[in-house]
Amino acid sequence: MTRRIVLVLVTIAGLGIVPAAADTTSAYVAEDFENGTDAVFSTGAWGMAPLPNGHDGAGLRSIIPVGEHWGSSGHWYFADHGLDDPDELWWRYWVKFPTGFYIDPPNRGKLPGVGGLHTYNCLGNRPSTPEEPCFSARMLFSRDYGQTGNPNGVDGENLIGFYVYHLDSPPTRGDIWTWDPAVATLDNGTWYCVEGHIALNTPGLRNGTLQGWVDGNAAFARFDVGFRRASEDWMGIKSFWFDIYYGGEESVVDNEIHFDSLAFGPERIGCNDTARFTPPFRDDDGSVFETDIEWLAQAGITQGCNPPSNDRFCPGQNVTREQMAAFLVRALDLPADGAGDPFNDDNSSIFEDDIEALAAAGITLGCNPPANDRFCPKNSVTRAQMAAFLSRAYGYTNPGGDRFGDDDGTTFEGVIQALAAAGVTQGCNPPVNDRFCPDNPVTRGQMAAFLHRAAG
Repeated sequence: MTRRIVLVLVTIAGLGIVPAAADTTSAYVAEDFENGTDAVFSTGAWGMAPLPNGHDGAGLRSIIPVGEHWGSSGHWYFADHGLDDPDELWWRYWVKFPTGFYIDPPNRGKLPGVGGLHTYNCLGNRPSTPEEPCFSARMLFSRDYGQTGNPNGVDGENLIGFYVYHLDSPPTRGDIWTWDPAVATLDNGTWYCVEGHIALNTPGLRNGTLQGWVDGNAAFARFDVGFRRASEDWMGIKSFWFDIYYGGEESVVDNEIHFDSLAFGPERIGCNDTARFTPPFRDDDGSVFETDIEWLAQAGITQGCNPPSNDRFCPGQNVTREQMAAFLVRALDLPADGAGDPFNDDNSSIFEDDIEALAAAGITLGCNPPANDRFCPKNSVTRAQMAAFLSRAYGYTNPGGDRFGDDDGTTFEGVIQALAAAGVTQGCNPPVNDRFCPDNPVTRGQMAAFLHRAAG
């Protein structure tokens, strides 16, 4: 294979400081495809076939038949997994173009990357507009059409890069940003680790980031990309888009591309696809609440936070009142037959039965005294509210005293003192612990600790 050093928009020497690679314990998804793809992507995924011999165990095949364009497509939507659309994402997958893979000049194709398809633009040659804003940053495969004296490149060599719909992309297609050929030319028949990174721009500025690596070696970087207009601060990364498409004319042969060890998350993951975690959850290893979280799972009080795989607990996410109702109903084994329909704002909640059971047990009164005809299911639970829930649930009483200096005169002072006397809370500002922080929201990790201590 002919290797050459070229400038790639921002030179490799100017790629800047890159965070050290982590493992997959912080990833939203770390999928080895050992059990196929049915539970990986959201509804509508198609064109993915098992690969018995991937990079490490089983993998995935995307087949592009002769005379066709499409190989596969599937989205992993953050909203489907209870997550806000992030402004930044790192991803990694292993890819192989099998022996015989062929790109007929002058064609190119698309590989998995990031989707910001908030409208039905930023695909199919439709750009982002003020009326229909969007962005996307898929990866691409191509011949190296820029070789001196060889404008069609070399058979069996595949140059990868980004195919990007951004605010300055051409009006009838995405921008084609190939990576450094000295690093990003992939030979047929060989597995490569490909990494990408996107950070959306400050709305209205051209300071967005796109970066890429092959086998850990920097291959591309831009820090001047505009994805969002000044009025589009609401627009985040909607999905990881597992899209394989042969562009230009139809494929002239039966092509396929192989994938394995897909991972993406809030920090760089790196190429170590053998990293493992301590079950049941991959995102609590090393947490101060890990023991509490594992107890919660073993007791059947939690299944996880990312169905259907449920291999994450999301310890840093705030607990909502409806989630807290479910946790307490399971922890206390409360009967399902509740108190009728005491609240008028929980009818669309999947936790309605748990909320009503909690009310029937006298553990919740509502959220809008004195009427208390609402539960506020989507509101985050505060530490003061948690004290009230647990004190009522476990019968704690206030022995008197004044343990904390920041709850004086509050509605919840008595239940906070009761919780402290029972040893369920020590405070919120160790080592002094003279404050309770009653208005702070409770995270899922903290909730696990509260319940574990309350259960004894």
